[in-house]
Amino acid sequence: MKYNDTKLIVFLKTFSMKELEEFEKFIISPYFKQGRDLLPLYKAIIKFHPEFDAEKFNEEIVFKEMYPDSDFGDRKSKDILKTLSSSLLKMAEEFLVISNLRKNKVLKNRTMLEELLDRGLVKYYIQYRTTAENELDKEGELSAQTYHEDYFIDGINTRYYVNILDHKNYLKYGVKSGEDISVYYILNLLRISKLKYFSHMGNNLKSEQDITSGMLEQLDMEKILNICKNKPYHFLIEFHYNSYLSLINKCDIGYFQKAKNIFFKNKSKLSRLEKFYLYADLLNILNIGYQFLKIFENRNQIYALLKSCIEDKAYKLSGEAFMQPGFYRNIILNAIYFKEFDFADKFIEEYSAELKPSQRKNMKFYSKALISFANSDFEGAMLNVSKVRYDLENFKIDVKILSLKIYYELQLTEQAFSMIDAFKHNLKSNKDIPEALNKSYFNFLNSYLKLYNMKNKGSYDDAEYLRNEIENEAFMAQKNWLVEKINALK
Repeated sequence: MKYNDTKLIVFLKTFSMKELEEFEKFIISPYFKQGRDLLPLYKAIIKFHPEFDAEKFNEEIVFKEMYPDSDFGDRKSKDILKTLSSSLLKMAEEFLVISNLRKNKVLKNRTMLEELLDRGLVKYYIQYRTTAENELDKEGELSAQTYHEDYFIDGINTRYYVNILDHKNYLKYGVKSGEDISVYYILNLLRISKLKYFSHMGNNLKSEQDITSGMLEQLDMEKILNICKNKPYHFLIEFHYNSYLSLINKCDIGYFQKAKNIFFKNKSKLSRLEKFYLYADLLNILNIGYQFLKIFENRNQIYALLKSCIEDKAYKLSGEAFMQPGFYRNIILNAIYFKEFDFADKFIEEYSAELKPSQRKNMKFYSKALISFANSDFEGAMLNVSKVRYDLENFKIDVKILSLKIYYELQLTEQAFSMIDAFKHNLKSNKDIPEALNKSYFNFLNSYLKLYNMKNKGSYDDAEYLRNEIENEAFMAQKNWLVEKINALK
């Protein structure tokens, strides 16, 4: 394994400049220091942050940074570097845990409450509990996780009231902790049921039979909703239940609209994380309806939801997280579909920095290629798409399809046929692509080849037959583009 692929370097790649400064202080702190002086290794490594370019960064270079007068290559030198790297990795792991605890005020407060009871400091408990409860009850921070945390806090409360022999409050908080975990259980049961459905429809993944599989069927959700009608969590359960009903009823628009209205009416109460998940639910329902059930009017709602998600900053899990490339791609594709090219250009300039550093250039080039292609600037599209280098399999396919469309417009026959062969080979060898999607790509390639040959020969006698074949095929990628090109031949 190359040194830049080791766990230590992979971890350090994710550190911001501020975190690197804090980590250096952490390394030299007498409290955390583990005996070995790890600062020289850290200084040697961090010179190459964040890229850690394999051509300029390796074990020998790092060792020479620390010991310029020593040779590297024998067993002793390798063992020294391995031992120091292992120790630095442990420090990095410890730093990540402590940093997370500092940021996670809810967990920090809960840990403090448990420590007070463990140490018999009962008289200070109410003071610290107030701080913990205020943190949980912050306006605009409600989520399913809130009820999970409430369960833990109320469980600790029962310990406190046992300590002071207050049986009335012991019962009160015991019952409340039961309510908290019940709410969390119902919300997550609905979430898991939807997740299974999304995974089956979108990725052809079938989950194993487990305890959740038939459990939802045993619950009378209408009665549960009626019981909690005046509770603050009612709308969350109602949202998840209606979005679940929409899914299992072929993306029923009535249930979907009800879930959507519930969300928009109450979204100001929700945490950023919860908004992220609920937007994802709504978008997944629309996308499944559009892609698999051919509910084409969903496209307008998809684009509107994507824009709303941007406005609410709910396109990533937290302020420190990165935007998912799939979300970025969907914004661009929908902006192009609705011919909002200025919006697409502005989005690229403003939001590319929200992606992981390793994805930014590729996504920009790919997006600009799409915009150029949509504006019939095929040379510009060719220039941009040629600069794209993708590790993600889905985006490799996107780039190949776009490239084939460019080759068709520019009549680059040799490149087109070579790409088709490589694409088919990839589809045959890649077992991770869902069967239906794989079939749609194969059908596209076969139809593309027929279309290309038809155009090259200038003989369009079979054009009508090919168009009908494409339109009647249930599994066909790029169907609209293929039909558009056939119509243009006449």
